[in-house]
Amino acid sequence: MRKPAAFAILVGGLIAGVFDLTYAIVFSALHKVQPITVIQSVASGLLGKAAFDGGLSTAILGVLLHFFIAFSWAAIFYILSRSFPFLTQHAVLSGLLFGAVIYAV
Repeated sequence: MRKPAAFAILVGGLIAGVFDLTYAIVFSALHKVQPITVIQSVASGLLGKAAFDGGLSTAILGVLLHFFIAFSWAAIFYILSRSFPFLTQHAVLSGLLFGAVIYAV
């Protein structure tokens, strides 16, 4: 049996994570930054500058951390939506605004 909360968080986190990572890679490529460097920059939040010397292993860590963050924000949105019905009644608008706030942070 599918659990609606887990499903919503999983789908929301995957969508947000994929779109955000795609945007970051494309935007950075326009500025001649390699995709691995973009992904390693996520890991650098945990490892510091050493992340850029870690090759594929720190890139994988960066992807895992990126999706952990995306799933965490999706869970926060889900929890907030239980208290504020507006968030689900206007899900697309709320999601876009929530994403803009996260991006600004």
